[in-house]
Amino acid sequence: MLSPGLHSRRTTRLGTSIHAQIVGQRIRATRDEVGLTQLQLADRMEVSQPVIAALEAGRGNPTVGQLAAVAEALQVGLDIEFPLLPATPRIGVIIAP
Repeated sequence: MLSPGLHSRRTTRLGTSIHAQIVGQRIRATRDEVGLTQLQLADRMEVSQPVIAALEAGRGNPTVGQLAAVAEALQVGLDIEFPLLPATPRIGVIIAP
C-alpha cells in the first residue's frame, strides 16, 4: 500500500496534495502514451490495480522509490522537478571588482 509520507500544506478541497495530483496526472499521461492499462502497469510493478488508480488520482504521497518503480515499469526516465515546491526567498550577493 502507499505510505502516507509528508503532506503538503497546499491541498484541494478533497484534501489531496496538489503536488500528488500533478504527479498522478503525469503518471496517467505517460501510461496512456505508452499504451498500457492500469492493470498492465500494476502487473509490471507487481502491485494491485487500485494502487495505480490511487497514484493517478493523487491520493497519498508516493515515495521516490515508488516513483522510480513507476518509471521503470513505464520504461521512462524519472525527473524530479523541484519547481513544484513553494518558492523560497533567496539572498542575492553581488561581488564587485
